[in-house]
Amino acid sequence: MDLPKTGRQFIAARDLKKAGCSHYRINQMISAGSLSRLNKKYYENLDYDGEPNDFYASYACSEKGIVCLMSAAVYYGFSSERPAVVDVALPRRTRIPVSPVWPPMKFYLFSGARYDSGIVIVNDNGNIFRIYDKEKTVCDIVFYRNKLGFEPAVEIIRNYLHSPDRDINRLMEYARRLRVETAMRQFVEVMA
Repeated sequence: MDLPKTGRQFIAARDLKKAGCSHYRINQMISAGSLSRLNKKYYENLDYDGEPNDFYASYACSEKGIVCLMSAAVYYGFSSERPAVVDVALPRRTRIPVSPVWPPMKFYLFSGARYDSGIVIVNDNGNIFRIYDKEKTVCDIVFYRNKLGFEPAVEIIRNYLHSPDRDINRLMEYARRLRVETAMRQFVEVMA
Protein backbone atom coordinates (compact mmCIF):
# COMPACT_ATOMS: atom_id res chain seq x y z
CA MET A 1 0.00 0.00 0.00
CA ASP A 2 1.32 3.43 -0.89
CA LEU A 3 1.20 6.17 1.67
CA PRO A 4 -0.74 9.23 0.52
CA LYS A 5 1.73 11.70 -0.97
CA THR A 6 3.37 13.53 1.88
CA GLY A 7 6.79 14.95 2.61
CA ARG A 8 6.28 14.75 6.35
CA GLN A 9 8.20 12.60 8.80
CA PHE A 10 5.21 12.41 11.18
CA ILE A 11 1.62 12.29 9.99
CA ALA A 12 -1.46 13.02 12.09
CA ALA A 13 -4.13 10.31 12.15
CA ARG A 14 -6.69 12.99 11.22
CA ASP A 15 -4.68 13.79 8.06
CA LEU A 16 -4.61 10.13 7.07
CA LYS A 17 -8.37 9.94 7.55
CA LYS A 18 -8.88 13.13 5.47
CA ALA A 19 -6.81 11.49 2.73
CA GLY A 20 -9.29 8.60 2.71
CA CYS A 21 -7.35 6.06 4.77
CA SER A 22 -9.53 3.74 6.86
CA HIS A 23 -8.32 2.03 10.03
CA TYR A 24 -7.92 -1.11 7.95
CA ARG A 25 -5.66 0.63 5.40
CA ILE A 26 -3.62 2.29 8.16
CA ASN A 27 -3.08 -1.13 9.77
CA GLN A 28 -2.03 -2.51 6.37
CA MET A 29 0.54 0.29 6.01
CA ILE A 30 1.85 -0.50 9.50
CA SER A 31 2.15 -4.20 8.58
CA ALA A 32 3.88 -3.31 5.31
CA GLY A 33 6.44 -1.17 7.17
CA SER A 34 5.36 2.20 5.75
CA LEU A 35 4.02 3.57 9.04
CA SER A 36 4.82 3.17 12.69
CA ARG A 37 2.41 4.24 15.40
CA LEU A 38 3.91 6.90 17.67
CA ASN A 39 0.83 7.54 19.82
CA LYS A 40 -2.95 7.83 19.41
CA LYS A 41 -2.68 10.95 17.24
CA TYR A 42 0.49 10.51 15.17
CA TYR A 43 2.26 7.98 12.99
CA GLU A 44 5.86 8.04 11.82
CA ASN A 45 6.27 7.89 8.04
CA LEU A 46 8.97 5.21 7.63
CA ASP A 47 9.18 5.96 3.89
CA TYR A 48 10.10 9.60 4.57
CA ASP A 49 12.98 10.47 2.25
CA GLY A 50 13.75 13.97 3.55
CA GLU A 51 16.33 14.95 6.11
CA PRO A 52 15.16 13.47 9.43
CA ASN A 53 15.02 15.88 12.35
CA ASP A 54 14.59 14.84 15.99
CA PHE A 55 12.62 18.02 16.67
CA TYR A 56 9.74 16.95 14.41
CA ALA A 57 8.97 14.21 16.95
CA SER A 58 8.55 16.78 19.74
CA TYR A 59 5.42 18.17 18.10
CA ALA A 60 4.09 14.69 17.28
CA CYS A 61 4.63 13.56 20.88
CA SER A 62 2.73 16.54 22.24
CA GLU A 63 1.34 19.41 20.20
CA LYS A 64 1.99 21.61 23.26
CA GLY A 65 5.67 20.62 23.28
CA ILE A 66 8.30 23.30 22.65
CA VAL A 67 11.98 22.51 22.05
CA CYS A 68 13.93 24.20 24.83
CA LEU A 69 17.15 24.48 26.84
CA MET A 70 20.20 22.61 25.48
CA SER A 71 18.36 21.32 22.40
CA ALA A 72 17.36 24.86 21.43
CA ALA A 73 20.89 26.12 22.14
CA VAL A 74 22.31 23.49 19.78
CA TYR A 75 19.71 24.42 17.14
CA TYR A 76 20.88 28.07 17.25
CA GLY A 77 24.56 27.07 17.23
CA PHE A 78 25.26 28.36 20.74
CA SER A 79 26.56 25.05 22.09
CA SER A 80 29.06 22.53 20.77
CA GLU A 81 27.61 19.90 23.09
CA ARG A 82 25.10 17.53 21.46
CA PRO A 83 22.55 16.44 24.08
CA ALA A 84 21.54 12.76 24.21
CA VAL A 85 17.88 13.72 24.55
CA VAL A 86 15.58 16.36 23.07
CA ASP A 87 14.57 18.87 25.76
CA VAL A 88 10.86 19.68 25.48
CA ALA A 89 8.86 22.19 27.54
CA LEU A 90 5.22 21.55 28.39
CA PRO A 91 2.77 23.75 30.28
CA ARG A 92 2.47 22.98 33.99
CA ARG A 93 -0.40 20.62 34.85
CA THR A 94 -0.01 18.80 31.54
CA ARG A 95 0.20 15.04 31.49
CA ILE A 96 3.74 14.11 30.47
CA PRO A 97 3.64 11.90 27.36
CA VAL A 98 5.62 8.72 26.99
CA SER A 99 8.96 9.47 25.36
CA PRO A 100 9.48 7.68 22.05
CA VAL A 101 12.32 5.19 21.82
CA TRP A 102 13.97 7.44 19.25
CA PRO A 103 14.59 10.27 19.73
CA PRO A 104 14.48 10.10 23.53
CA MET A 105 12.93 13.18 25.12
CA LYS A 106 13.19 14.87 28.48
CA PHE A 107 10.13 16.88 29.45
CA TYR A 108 10.13 20.03 31.60
CA LEU A 109 7.01 21.58 33.06
CA PHE A 110 7.08 25.37 32.64
CA SER A 111 4.49 27.69 34.16
CA GLY A 112 3.02 30.98 33.03
CA ALA A 113 5.38 33.36 31.26
CA ARG A 114 8.20 30.80 31.24
CA TYR A 115 6.07 28.59 28.95
CA ASP A 116 4.24 31.25 26.90
CA SER A 117 7.11 33.62 26.03
CA GLY A 118 9.20 33.55 22.88
CA ILE A 119 7.59 30.67 20.96
CA VAL A 120 8.66 30.31 17.32
CA ILE A 121 6.88 27.89 14.98
CA VAL A 122 9.19 26.28 12.44
CA ASN A 123 7.48 24.81 9.37
CA ASP A 124 9.88 22.87 7.17
CA ASN A 125 7.79 21.67 4.19
CA GLY A 126 4.92 20.56 6.42
CA ASN A 127 7.18 19.23 9.19
CA ILE A 128 6.33 21.41 12.16
CA PHE A 129 7.98 21.95 15.51
CA ARG A 130 7.90 24.74 18.07
CA ILE A 131 11.04 26.16 19.64
CA TYR A 132 11.86 29.10 21.89
CA ASP A 133 13.62 32.05 20.26
CA LYS A 134 17.28 32.79 20.94
CA GLU A 135 16.82 35.27 23.77
CA LYS A 136 14.27 33.11 25.62
CA THR A 137 16.60 30.11 25.25
CA VAL A 138 19.49 32.05 26.82
CA CYS A 139 17.26 33.16 29.73
CA ASP A 140 16.13 29.56 30.34
CA ILE A 141 19.76 28.39 30.30
CA VAL A 142 20.61 30.99 32.96
CA PHE A 143 17.58 29.95 35.02
CA TYR A 144 18.54 26.24 34.86
CA ARG A 145 22.33 26.78 35.03
CA ASN A 146 22.69 24.80 38.27
CA LYS A 147 20.98 21.75 36.76
CA LEU A 148 22.57 21.98 33.30
CA GLY A 149 26.05 22.95 34.45
CA PHE A 150 27.82 26.27 34.76
CA GLU A 151 30.33 25.68 31.92
CA PRO A 152 27.69 24.95 29.25
CA ALA A 153 25.76 28.04 30.40
CA VAL A 154 28.86 30.23 30.03
CA GLU A 155 29.56 28.84 26.54
CA ILE A 156 25.97 29.47 25.41
CA ILE A 157 25.86 33.03 26.76
CA ARG A 158 29.29 33.84 25.25
CA ASN A 159 28.23 32.49 21.84
CA TYR A 160 24.95 34.42 22.00
CA LEU A 161 26.72 37.66 22.88
CA HIS A 162 29.09 37.19 19.91
CA SER A 163 26.30 36.42 17.43
CA PRO A 164 25.62 39.22 14.92
CA ASP A 165 21.82 39.09 15.33
CA ARG A 166 21.71 39.31 19.13
CA ASP A 167 19.14 41.63 20.70
CA ILE A 168 20.32 42.64 24.18
CA ASN A 169 17.22 44.76 24.87
CA ARG A 170 14.96 41.81 24.14
CA LEU A 171 17.22 39.52 26.21
CA MET A 172 16.98 41.82 29.22
CA GLU A 173 13.20 42.18 28.79
CA TYR A 174 12.85 38.39 28.93
CA ALA A 175 15.25 38.29 31.89
CA ARG A 176 13.04 40.75 33.80
CA ARG A 177 9.86 38.83 32.95
CA LEU A 178 11.40 35.46 33.84
CA ARG A 179 13.11 36.64 37.03
CA VAL A 180 16.73 36.12 36.05
CA GLU A 181 17.61 39.77 35.50
CA THR A 182 20.31 40.02 38.18
CA ALA A 183 22.14 36.87 37.05
CA MET A 184 21.77 37.82 33.38
CA ARG A 185 23.11 41.34 33.99
CA GLN A 186 26.17 39.85 35.73
CA PHE A 187 26.84 37.46 32.84
CA VAL A 188 26.44 40.20 30.23
CA GLU A 189 28.70 42.66 32.09
CA VAL A 190 31.46 40.09 32.57
CA MET A 191 31.37 38.70 29.02
CA ALA A 192 30.58 41.79 26.93
